[in-house]
Amino acid sequence: MGFVGKVMDSVNGTEWFYIVGIIIFIALFIAIVYRTVRIPKSTLEDYKSAILDQDDISSENNVFQSE
Repeated sequence: MGFVGKVMDSVNGTEWFYIVGIIIFIALFIAIVYRTVRIPKSTLEDYKSAILDQDDISSENNVFQSE
């Protein structure tokens, strides 16, 4: 690993940093997956159809025409 790896090998207790980092990563990953799965289907349908909403398109066209 080089110089840093040799220095870190001589320090006791550094393996806890790796364990804590992995635990934080796994906890965040599980939280994000849980929240994603729990999104109501109606909200996802709103997200999906938001691109095709005519109200948004017509209001954007008015903004561009007034400039």
